[in-house]
Amino acid sequence: MWDCVRSNSNPLASWRTVAVLFAALIAAPIADAREQPTVDAELVFAVDASDSMEDWEWRLEMAGIAAAFRAKPVQEVIASLPHRRIAVALLVWAEATRRPDATGWHLIEGKATAEAFAQEIETWPRRVGGGTGMGAGIGAAVRLIEAAPFVCDRRVIDVSGDGPEPLPLLTERIIMMPEARAMAEQAHVTVNGLAIIKDRSDLFDWYQDYVADGPGAFIMQIKAVSDFAPAFQQKLLRELQLEVAALGAVR
Repeated sequence: MWDCVRSNSNPLASWRTVAVLFAALIAAPIADAREQPTVDAELVFAVDASDSMEDWEWRLEMAGIAAAFRAKPVQEVIASLPHRRIAVALLVWAEATRRPDATGWHLIEGKATAEAFAQEIETWPRRVGGGTGMGAGIGAAVRLIEAAPFVCDRRVIDVSGDGPEPLPLLTERIIMMPEARAMAEQAHVTVNGLAIIKDRSDLFDWYQDYVADGPGAFIMQIKAVSDFAPAFQQKLLRELQLEVAALGAVR
């Protein structure tokens, strides 16, 4: 009995146990980091679903994103990147007081994974509505990127919409675009925009002043949602270029 007690209370054995546990705790984050896949870009497509977007316009947005990932030029550009893969997610935003709707992250590394993402996008239900809470949407997109399980140096939010963010009521406490842009800057996220002009001739300038942010940030514009698909593909190709930081805003 005495030998058993003496053996369990051996100081050297106890310190060895502590050392092993301490080493395991230190090694765990390193092992987790090594298990995270490296991607060439993380992109969140932050899409406007406010009440100003008719249902058929909303469907054109979704179809345009799906078509871009089925397009051969987009797939070829992804295959030409150093790691030959990107991570993408959809985030649907509208009323600032309502939680945005989002897919999980998709790893695009070939035709099959691009098609799987396209299928999810074109069938994604419209579950949010209301006002144009862009700041809350961008804030949610920043948090989505910060939680992404990837190793990546290029992080981009690709926001599209058909109107400016309205001023909040005095009783509201919501994230507005200035705060959302500050969040993006702190997280080293670039914010690009696709302004759907419709009857708002000043919308491009508003996007330039309040949306675009980060290295190489740019804004594109279209006159109607019917022009969304080709514009989105052009925008995505530009965002995937390694030289994107040298580019400026375009109309």
